[in-house]
Amino acid sequence: MIRLASLNDLDSIVKLELDTLNTTLGIDMLKDSLNNDMSYIYVIEDNGIIGYISLYFDMFDAEILNFCISRNYQYNKLGTRLLEYVINEFKNKNAKGFILEVRESNLRAIHLYEKLGFKRISIRKSYYSNGENALVLKLEFKGE
Repeated sequence: MIRLASLNDLDSIVKLELDTLNTTLGIDMLKDSLNNDMSYIYVIEDNGIIGYISLYFDMFDAEILNFCISRNYQYNKLGTRLLEYVINEFKNKNAKGFILEVRESNLRAIHLYEKLGFKRISIRKSYYSNGENALVLKLEFKGE
């Protein structure tokens, strides 16, 4: 099941981030997101939270901030399902498209985004704390 996150989900989301990304946005930032009308957090569940995506929507583009699926549930198309759900939700909110940064080395994520129509628009050199570059990807809804 996919749904909007609540305050009760934040500990599970932080644990999921640490388990899959080795970093976290942190409980305070996630809490602030839940209290911000321009921020959205969606979770996907199967006997608990197994994935989540956080976004910021400025009434033009939706920016994906973080997106992860539990290692135990990867390769089951759940990331695709969650991302497609969110894309459709924001099409219905009249978003013009999506934008995000992804680690240059995260080939699985890049493949997923490109499969769903995201295009590479730039590179942010040394964007991550370890010096890794970020690819900036954009999905535009043309004429929709």
